Amino acid sequence: MAPFAAVGDQPIAGARVFGVLLALVVVASLYLLLRAHGVPWPTWFAALPLATGGLFLARLGMIRSHVLSMALLLLGVHLLLGRRWRALLLLGIAYAWSYTVPFVLLLTAMPFVLGRWLGRGGLDWRSVAASGMGAAAGLVVHPYSPLTLETVFTYVQIFQSGLAGTERSGFELGNEIYPYAPAVFFDIYPLIVILVRLLVLVLALRWRNVSAETKGVAAATLFWAGMTVAAPRFVEYLALLLAVAAGMVARDLMAMPGALPRWVPLGRRWIVAGAIAAIGLLAGFHARALGHYRVYQTEFAPARFFDGAGAWMVNNLEPGEKVINLFWDDFPDLFYSAPRQHFLWGLDPIYSVRFDPARARLLEQGRRRLAPLAGLRLRAVFGSRHLVLRASRAGAFLELKRAPFREVYRDSAAVVYRIE
Repeated sequence: MAPFAAVGDQPIAGARVFGVLLALVVVASLYLLLRAHGVPWPTWFAALPLATGGLFLARLGMIRSHVLSMALLLLGVHLLLGRRWRALLLLGIAYAWSYTVPFVLLLTAMPFVLGRWLGRGGLDWRSVAASGMGAAAGLVVHPYSPLTLETVFTYVQIFQSGLAGTERSGFELGNEIYPYAPAVFFDIYPLIVILVRLLVLVLALRWRNVSAETKGVAAATLFWAGMTVAAPRFVEYLALLLAVAAGMVARDLMAMPGALPRWVPLGRRWIVAGAIAAIGLLAGFHARALGHYRVYQTEFAPARFFDGAGAWMVNNLEPGEKVINLFWDDFPDLFYSAPRQHFLWGLDPIYSVRFDPARARLLEQGRRRLAPLAGLRLRAVFGSRHLVLRASRAGAFLELKRAPFREVYRDSAAVVYRIE
């Protein structure tokens, strides 16, 4: 992404262009995978993930390395279908150099190989071994090794904390880590919920009519469906594999006489009518999702929270002076509005828990109001004399209205306190 970020006055503009191109690579990779394995209407099935929900589109459009992981996984599925274990070994190494959770390839290979074996396609243990050994080798020979291994343990801890919940773990992580209630999940991903159930039903009724490879892809899809129920961030893999599984099921059933029930309409008029109905439902769903998104963005969030506070910091603080921020989701705005300053929370709290648990717990307990904000202790522990908050959050901390805190800046979006 670096060459793109160097284009123009603002790095974010070039990064956005890169993000769009990377998302297009994911969709193009899905199309090429479907076409390479004889799936009918590959364009239609390649477009299917784009209809699965707004949050999938949001994750596809993020400027983060998991989008590259989506493209690499599709290449991995192609190699699994071809039993090309040597290429999987190399892909595992490349995965480790491209993404912080390279074992996505191994986690996909295991259920895939199991599903193909259950479908009497033979036990391809080499593909599983190559996927795991490649990822492990890539982590070991990585320039950041052994910190790469530490990162894997950190992600395991993040997942465990998400399953435990905020109360048991003591720390609140990103919303994508925690499972959604069933009603909320259906509201966000209705097509995924319907298609996963339909996939299971079709496999149960037509198990003998689908190939071993299709059963392998379906098994991998169901594995990631379970992972998505546990942590919604994994929807990026589920949506892609679901499109591949649906396309391969359609390929197998259409190739075998009598595999499709007689009541399935295959006439041209029925296909056109179904396509029109699907487009109408999709347009309605996206209109509803965009409406919610617009309300959220316009009524609950300004363009940036800390532009005014950042300008105050330029005039009143030294470059590099540390400022306490209690909420780690404020960091992106703080970074852009006040790039001269140093802040405390910049990543998920688990990173701090692993390397500095005592100070991390002090911040988290104060942020969640499990303990009073002890201003003098915060100043001594973190070496900072200022604290910044969104104005909408500041009212919840009553101790900020008395010494040692003194309000030194406020606007409609943010407030800055001095610890005296």
